[in-house]
Amino acid sequence: MKRHIPKQKLDMEAVAFLQTCDFEDIRQDVPELLEWLQDLNWWVGDGIGEYLRPYANDIKSEILAVLHTNDDQWKYGVMICILAVTPVKLDDDYMPVLGRIMASPTPSEKEWELELLAADIMDKQR
Repeated sequence: MKRHIPKQKLDMEAVAFLQTCDFEDIRQDVPELLEWLQDLNWWVGDGIGEYLRPYANDIKSEILAVLHTNDDQWKYGVMICILAVTPVKLDDDYMPVLGRIMASPTPSEKEWELELLAADIMDKQR
């Protein structure tokens, strides 16, 4: 069992331990950690997002995979917890998918207001 991966949605001990880990030591676990952003009612999501924010470009393949799913709640979690508040300039690879969400959102993406969030993220990156 890896101490930095929550066992359940209230496992704040795992999140606290994650905060002490070097990114390279947990790099292979990013897909599993991102799963905790599928529902922001899960307490562990905020702490995981906070930890991953500075690494938004390092984990862009995993984030882009989420943004290409039909799970708009998960997209929202990743966008609000990582992309909207990352301290780094996002790689250009993000711009086509964010631009598509902003310009041509699906009905479900509109329900989650992802087009507004995508516009905000892109505006912050200028």
